[in-house]
Amino acid sequence: MYKKPTKKGIKNAMEFGWERKQAERGYEVFNIFGSGLLVLERIDDCYDWDGNDNVSDEDCAREAERSGYCKIIPVEELPKDFHIYIGCERNYFGWIDTPENRKAIEDYCRKGG
Repeated sequence: MYKKPTKKGIKNAMEFGWERKQAERGYEVFNIFGSGLLVLERIDDCYDWDGNDNVSDEDCAREAERSGYCKIIPVEELPKDFHIYIGCERNYFGWIDTPENRKAIEDYCRKGG
């Protein structure tokens, strides 16, 4: 379940270079492995230091979509073997839903990762 970062978590994240808005949100869009694939993930610096570390990337993705921050591709719409190409155990909820990112994911899978 998503939980906002605590004041301590926000302060910690800012000390590590995150902007206040990012730290208060607790998640950000990342270009994973420099591949051009965009995924939403939690900002670890917001959570790992304040006892609030049980917030997952998927929790943050659900909150990002709920809040209108961004849309996320439904897991069932990801390529079947996508998780294998990116080195994960399974497909998961977190991939940014834009036409460009969907195409980048398809191209990535077509090339075999």
